[in-house]
Amino acid sequence: MTEKSKTTRTRGRPVYRPSIEDRKTVEQMKFCGESDNTIARALNIDPDTLRKHFADELADGHAQRRKEVIGLMFDAARGGNVAAIKKLEEMGRVAAASEAVNSRGKKEPKLGKKEERRIAAENVGGKFATRQPPKLIVNNGK
Repeated sequence: MTEKSKTTRTRGRPVYRPSIEDRKTVEQMKFCGESDNTIARALNIDPDTLRKHFADELADGHAQRRKEVIGLMFDAARGGNVAAIKKLEEMGRVAAASEAVNSRGKKEPKLGKKEERRIAAENVGGKFATRQPPKLIVNNGK
């Protein structure tokens, strides 16, 4: 093999190189809820190529675009846009409510009749409590 054939491909399709514009497109389409197959078709690439070259955008694209939208809403609210102010206030209320629900913790699972009776039987005290077995003294020749 020559040096030239080691570094360049002469057969098959050229290696895919994602552009910055392609990365923005993937983030935007993922933010809007498009599937991986639809995004790949829009870029004229295979879905496996999409997952290989755009793993970060597919994983974090929604979060990055949501951050951008929220930033734009804050800018509009600071500029006096009443609709943006109301929407941000609503988003804050919803976030606070969901955080309060999550902070309560999970309830204990409700026990069935059999489990309740078993626990009650284990906790019986007084004259109805089960007796302790006698302690045996064993002398094994020592």
